[in-house]
Amino acid sequence: METESFFGVELSEKDPLAQFEVAETDKVLQDQKLIIKQISLGAEAKDEFNVVQAEVKIADKETLKIPIAVLKAGETRVLKPNLEFPSESVTFKLTQGTGPVYICGQHLVHDLVDEWGNAEEEDLDEEEEDEDDAPPPQQNGKNSKKK
Repeated sequence: METESFFGVELSEKDPLAQFEVAETDKVLQDQKLIIKQISLGAEAKDEFNVVQAEVKIADKETLKIPIAVLKAGETRVLKPNLEFPSESVTFKLTQGTGPVYICGQHLVHDLVDEWGNAEEEDLDEEEEDEDDAPPPQQNGKNSKKK
């Protein structure tokens, strides 16, 4: 089963950090992804550069820090980056500027185990078998195989 929910955070001078983190218990049973759809500058932002950085773990003790947005009042107020973070933890940081900067997107959760405790691979095998028994695709409202 797959579910999705809204993700949103505000970064500002007084609160420049925001964390997305998957609970330890969910890491084994679920595949999770965070997709950032929009990063925008608040209406009350000063005329300065606001830089947003994302930090993700790429190894046990190694992290990757990369700027994902540079916004400035009067120039660029909104970005639609469509960034995907398949990692279990992402930290967003306002590294320059006073904000406010708003980050929003989707949190997608895909269960790796169904409610009966079966792994999804078994379900895929059954679906493939069912596809063999399925009628052929239709073309112009008729089955493509002639009888």
